[in-house]
Amino acid sequence: MAVTDVSDLKKRRQRKKLSRFLKKFIIIFILAAAVAAIVFTKSLWYPKLDGILTKIPVSENTSELAGGNFPISIEGGAAYRLEAVDDGVAVLDDSHYFVYDTNGKNIFTQQHTLANPILTVSPKKALIYDIGGNSFSLMSKYKCIYKIDTDYPILLANLSSNDKAAVVTKDDKFLSVMKIYDSSGKNIFNYSSIERIIDVTFNSDNNGCYITTIGSKDGVLVSKILYYKFDKIDYDELGNPTPIWQTENLETLAISVRLFGNDKIIVFGDNLCACYDTSGNLLSTYKYTRNLSDYDSNDKIAALVFNNTEQRCSEIVMIDSETGEDSSFDTDFIVNSLHVYDSEAYIHNNREIIAYNILGEEISKAELTEDYDDFRKLGSNVFLLGYDKINKIDFN
Repeated sequence: MAVTDVSDLKKRRQRKKLSRFLKKFIIIFILAAAVAAIVFTKSLWYPKLDGILTKIPVSENTSELAGGNFPISIEGGAAYRLEAVDDGVAVLDDSHYFVYDTNGKNIFTQQHTLANPILTVSPKKALIYDIGGNSFSLMSKYKCIYKIDTDYPILLANLSSNDKAAVVTKDDKFLSVMKIYDSSGKNIFNYSSIERIIDVTFNSDNNGCYITTIGSKDGVLVSKILYYKFDKIDYDELGNPTPIWQTENLETLAISVRLFGNDKIIVFGDNLCACYDTSGNLLSTYKYTRNLSDYDSNDKIAALVFNNTEQRCSEIVMIDSETGEDSSFDTDFIVNSLHVYDSEAYIHNNREIIAYNILGEEISKAELTEDYDDFRKLGSNVFLLGYDKINKIDFN
């Protein structure tokens, strides 16, 4: 029987421990060296990796329709309007005014008797009026704040961001008359015009407005903008308030005038769009080469759509509010509707909603399983307007 030398056994065990320790130390040293190399050479490799990462395409939205209270059924078919208001949506059909939260829960309902109901909104309120009729109302999320009947038929109405209402009507003595009402329904300013008032746009402080009129000069249709402050009113010999300034005639049929950027306004006309500063000086014009199909703007960008029905494609033009520079790109489909949110243009064709940045790059898309007439975006919610129902999807 062999006898084991205890001292020799201890030496072998010590050598094995030392070997295991050295292996662990070498592995740790290699890892530490690799981490150090990554950290100290970051300036060399990170820009390249960052460039690769930024080119990874944005994932498409799932386009899954919301359940629960959706779809919201609409009686009377397509003759309804929907706008985002006070973290929900206001819906006006031929007989009722509704407010829903983003989950489709009905918050408020009121019946109306308007023959041709129109809806316009501020961030917190909604103005409903009867175009060609004699009634308008300011609505909150939960009630009717006031209702006013006019002496003459209403031509148009707009709402300021602090809930002043501009209401333009016909008149026996003038072609059109504009009245401004504060948020309680008190009449605070009036203007009578021998020309047709086509739009009223409140200034950024809501203490004045830009009145756009159309007329003719030498047989040519022209538009003009007049600026008034509600607290600085001088009157002419006919008793009309004199404007602080007014623009030269612009040879276009103005469709809409909006605030644009921090200190500009933009005019969308039938043959051109034009930018003015808030002193009435013309800054730039963009003349169309095709018929305008749709447009929208906010304080960051303006977007215009020109459809080519023969080739079944569209051109989208985008204008930066800060620089005034424009860019354009073509689509391989017809654009049905366009809306601007933040710095992107969102377009809708038969089965898609696509978001583009100002460079014309597609940044997000949602494919739709049904046909819809239009859409509205509120946060990450997109409300889809069908013929007789409203659906919702998430869109990021």
